[in-house]
Amino acid sequence: MDHFFRHEAGRILSLLARIFGIRNLALAEDMVQETLLQAFNQWSFGPIPENPSAWVLTVAKRKVLNHLKRDRFLEKNAEAIAYEIAAPADLDAIFQEKQVGDSMLRMMFVCCHPALPPESRVVLALNILCGFSIREIASALLSKPDAIEKRLSRAKQEFRRRNLPMEIPSGEDFATRIRSLQTCIYLLFNEGYNSSHPEILIRKDLCGEAMRLCRLIIDQLPSHRSSLALMSLMCFHTARLDSRIDHHGALVLFGSQDRSRWNGELIAWGHHYLAEAAQGEELSEYHLEAAIAAAHCSAADFASTDWKSIDQFYAALAELKDNPVIELNRAIILFQTSGPGAALALLKELEAHPKMKDYYLLHASLGEAYLRLGECMPASDHFGRALALTASGTEKEFLKGKMAQAAQGPAHPLRASEGP
Repeated sequence: MDHFFRHEAGRILSLLARIFGIRNLALAEDMVQETLLQAFNQWSFGPIPENPSAWVLTVAKRKVLNHLKRDRFLEKNAEAIAYEIAAPADLDAIFQEKQVGDSMLRMMFVCCHPALPPESRVVLALNILCGFSIREIASALLSKPDAIEKRLSRAKQEFRRRNLPMEIPSGEDFATRIRSLQTCIYLLFNEGYNSSHPEILIRKDLCGEAMRLCRLIIDQLPSHRSSLALMSLMCFHTARLDSRIDHHGALVLFGSQDRSRWNGELIAWGHHYLAEAAQGEELSEYHLEAAIAAAHCSAADFASTDWKSIDQFYAALAELKDNPVIELNRAIILFQTSGPGAALALLKELEAHPKMKDYYLLHASLGEAYLRLGECMPASDHFGRALALTASGTEKEFLKGKMAQAAQGPAHPLRASEGP
């Protein structure tokens, strides 16, 4: 049910916004939430309708209309009246996948309208289309929940005030908005791949939602190369999900993952989408990240990974995109190409970056570098800081193990082949 509700909320809200207009978005949001709560209560103890999606749409649409009539606003909603007159008796007709896909794509582009600040576009899309909570958005954007709540409130006020048209943009407007849209999908996937939920490290439903939204773009815009590259990247990463956690729920380091558990079909799809994305002159960050993921997935084992090529891809990515996390990833690659000393030097530079000082993966990586160099005291300190900064129970247990390793002294360093 949780997956269904998250999946359906964006679909139905997009359809209702198209029917009743963007100015009634807040009302549509309230009615969708009310309908999903009603569905949860009814379906938990009774039969589920044959077509749950159509049921939710029908009930939510009726609630919106009743609210408009009750408040005597109906005469101001000509598009709603026109829809009521022309609507087919069978509501399954409007829920055909083509209609849903078109409405969702239009809603995606509305959320990424250039009249809104870039940070507002991302927050709106994550909240409206993907059902992200304030906490999840804050985690995805490395921000504080209070700041995200204020940003979301201001964005929705502006969103409604402008009553933006639900249309497919063109020209430079299209390029600007699709970049924002891809960022939203990328962040959604990352939240699923490494969840901010304290008890769940991996949320496959969010990864699936991100891939579904990207698939929607590809279906509607099949020649858009960077979207194909983004889909490739997500296929490669999703292929490895089952190997990241062992049978006891413990985190498994990349170098120790059982590659027989990797999904070969998804890896093949990743290569397919990457080949499609390469047909053109465009080189986006997603092309480079997909190439990195492809190199990892193509290696027979951890030791035979082409680390130098991966480092070159990261160098090109750093030129294309100013993001300290890219430098963190380059530092992790240095563990393999140049040793822990070189990795530590770059990691210490990153400590001074304002966005990285409270990033748990930086401190986990610093702890790893010190541990490999036999400096157990600073290793334990950084593992402790990482432990305090992550909410994930799985990661906390992993870091406690690291601290115990450091407490044993330099005679028990982590084998280099295990990787950071």
